[in-house]
Amino acid sequence: MRTRQDPGVCDDRHTLDEPRPDYLRERSRRREESRQRVETVALDLFTERGFDEVTVEQVCARAGIATATFYRYFGSKEDVFFGYEPLFLHQVARCAEQIDVTDPPVQQVLRFVERFAEFLETQRDSLAQRDRLVRRVPNLWARTLANQKEWEDTLAAALASQRGHDRPDSDDELDASLCLLVLRGTLRAWRANPRAPLAQGATRVVNRLGHRLQEA
Repeated sequence: MRTRQDPGVCDDRHTLDEPRPDYLRERSRRREESRQRVETVALDLFTERGFDEVTVEQVCARAGIATATFYRYFGSKEDVFFGYEPLFLHQVARCAEQIDVTDPPVQQVLRFVERFAEFLETQRDSLAQRDRLVRRVPNLWARTLANQKEWEDTLAAALASQRGHDRPDSDDELDASLCLLVLRGTLRAWRANPRAPLAQGATRVVNRLGHRLQEA
């Protein structure tokens, strides 16, 4: 089974911080472009025919690649659907690093969600495709929930690091949970109004949550 690739490590085992020869950079670029093309083709097929009706062989035929090439990129049909995982985890940590820890915690939560929502805007089309599919396929939904728990754990660890903690404390974990809660509310509102900017939706969800808590 293919393991998830760390976005900070390339196939040639050079880290992103190390200089690499031009030919290795070019090889990595071509490989990534090819992998992304297969992912795009697979998502289009899943959207056209339904996830369960599409086979790996059909994806390969439309992408014009050999089955062995597919399995060099992805361990399974499900893995190609979740090809976004390393990038999204990287962005969770990156957005957490951009918060100002001198701000009140609620502002830190809002800043994180707004920044992550801005990233999601760049993924709007594929996000919409995946969102439509994931709610129809129980296995995809189960893995999506597991992914979100991994986002939450990654965010708690990143917040702890930003705040100078050796490991996440109860406040770090609570704030990470709040961020995921707001993101879910933001995505729910986006489904109802797909043209609305996600970052604006995040702000509205935080404001609504604040009003609800004041009413308690």
